[in-house]
Amino acid sequence: MILLADTNIIIDYWKPASSEIYERLYNIFISNDVIIPGVVRAELLHGSRSEKNQKEIHSNLSEFDTLNLEGEDWETLGDQLYEYRKHGVTIPMSDAIIASIALAYGIVVWSRDEHFKMMKNVIPELQVIETEELD
Repeated sequence: MILLADTNIIIDYWKPASSEIYERLYNIFISNDVIIPGVVRAELLHGSRSEKNQKEIHSNLSEFDTLNLEGEDWETLGDQLYEYRKHGVTIPMSDAIIASIALAYGIVVWSRDEHFKMMKNVIPELQVIETEELD
């Protein structure tokens, strides 16, 4: 399966709360194609604590393929944002970008962020999965 990973998934993988969580995530990463959007790359680098940490993040990110919005996809994103607002759903721009990429490429968002469930209520075609559903 192709999974578009949200920032929280990558952080959970890089800094697992336990060896059991690491093992679970590791197995998901090796048995699926995990891709990260450019906005997730930026968020992870933004969280760097030092230049050394930033270099480590750059190195770790080199293991992932990236997807981004292209040309008219940005207008589609604007239309989706309008739909969310029209339905009373307020979400961070980064999450809207991730969802829009997933919709444009027909792939699944892998996240534990509640915003994606809210977006799915407005745009049912959005596919969202949590780690527990991948076991």
